[in-house]
Amino acid sequence: MTDLVLSVHVAPDHPRSLLALNYAQAALISGQRIRQIFFYQAGILHAQLDAESQLHPNAAAWLSFAQQHSLPLVVCSTVVEQDFDLTAEQLHPDYSVGGLTEFSSAVAQCERLVQF
Repeated sequence: MTDLVLSVHVAPDHPRSLLALNYAQAALISGQRIRQIFFYQAGILHAQLDAESQLHPNAAAWLSFAQQHSLPLVVCSTVVEQDFDLTAEQLHPDYSVGGLTEFSSAVAQCERLVQF
């Protein structure tokens, strides 16, 4: 069994977001384990709620997948605060905010990092 960390750097409306989700689904089916899904750069927008407190449909698909398989969804705290100036109220509560320390720790415990 291979342990993976997925790092998503694209916004939820980018085609690579769904490519990453499909990869994650296939990885689990093939017997791999996902330690963490880390959203960085524009990827942090997966956690952003719109004016009606809804997620982008692709982000909602990520959330459903993660909940079904008990996978942690982590958005980079530095990008959230400095680059996008988002507050906790603008983020879905099931996406946790973490730093590069959490990401590095997860990567250190896995065999493969896959970036989208």
